[in-house]
Amino acid sequence: MMINFIIVLAIVAIGAWLGNILMTVEQRVSQARQRVRGVRNNLDKLDATIHRLHREEETLHAEIEELTREMVELRKKQTEVQQRLTEAQSKRRPQILILTDRRNPGDKEWLVTVVNQQIGEIDAAHPLAVEWARGRQYLVWAESDREAGERANRRFSARPGYQVRSVAPVKEDLYSASPAQSAA
Repeated sequence: MMINFIIVLAIVAIGAWLGNILMTVEQRVSQARQRVRGVRNNLDKLDATIHRLHREEETLHAEIEELTREMVELRKKQTEVQQRLTEAQSKRRPQILILTDRRNPGDKEWLVTVVNQQIGEIDAAHPLAVEWARGRQYLVWAESDREAGERANRRFSARPGYQVRSVAPVKEDLYSASPAQSAA
């Protein structure tokens, strides 16, 4: 009888041990199922995010294409405007300006070139910066080249940066219509 009791006790102990193992396995399976559900939820969220990002990417590609077309059109317009600006700049203003219309009967005509480098140094985008850096020519009536230079200096001495670069006698007829003026 004792042996039967030990056998029954062993069977009950093994049953209890197997029950504990089964409960542990069941608990781990339940945890694994919860993790799988969590991972599936995360995968669904990631999949939705990926689809949303693909739609946004397509929208951005469409916007980029539209902006590229607009940029091409604007560059064409810019080129046209630059060509018109170049054409307008190539149409030169009158080359010779008159310093003053006062003259004496014995005065000769002189071309005085006046420059100002400071305009370009202060404001390079100034519309007359390049023209003043090259020099503007003025028609001056005076008895000598020295007097013509002095008249130009008197006219521009109140403003800083203006200098007389050269004084030369007029060698051509300034009063006849040139082909460029008659065509305009």
